[in-house]
Amino acid sequence: MRAAPAAIAALLLALVAACASEPDTVLQTDLPQVPGLTPRDSSGIRQSGDRVVAGQFAYKGPIADLRLLADQTMSRFQLAGWELASTTINTNTAVLVYRKDTRTARVEIIRNGVQPKMSTAVLQVQSTEAKPAPVSAPAPPSVPASEPKDAAPAAPVAAPAAPTPAAPPVSG
Repeated sequence: MRAAPAAIAALLLALVAACASEPDTVLQTDLPQVPGLTPRDSSGIRQSGDRVVAGQFAYKGPIADLRLLADQTMSRFQLAGWELASTTINTNTAVLVYRKDTRTARVEIIRNGVQPKMSTAVLQVQSTEAKPAPVSAPAPPSVPASEPKDAAPAAPVAAPAAPTPAAPPVSG
C-alpha cells in the first residue's frame, strides 16, 4: 500500500504540470516561447505561411536565476534552428538576438530585482520580407488658381516710405 500514495502523487504532479505548461512555440510556428514565463500580450503579428515574420510578444512570471533562464531560452532557440547573433547578460537583464532566414528575433528578459515573481520578457520579431507600407512624399505646394502656371511671380510690394519729420518753424 505504500506505493499507492507515491503513484498518486506522481500522477497528480504530472497532471498539474501538463495543465500549467504553455506551448513551446508561438502560434505553433518555429518561433520559441520564452520558457518558464506566461505569455501576456502580443501585437503587430504578421505571419507568412507557418512562420511569424513580425510581432511583439510580452511575458511575465518568476525569474529566480536570470542566467539559467537565458541558457534555457538559448537552448530552445537553437533547437528550433535559430542562430545566436549576439548576447548581453547583466545583473538583471539579458538581451539575446537571433537570426533565421530573413528574420531577426530579439529577446529581452528583465528580472525584477525587488519582486522576482513580477519579472518580464519581450520577444520581438521582424523580417526583411515584412516591409512597412510606403510613405507617400508630400505634395508640392499648389499654385493659386488666379495665377497662371507660366506667369512670373508678382514683384514684392515695397513698404511705404517713412514720413520725414517737418522742420520747425523759423523765428525771426
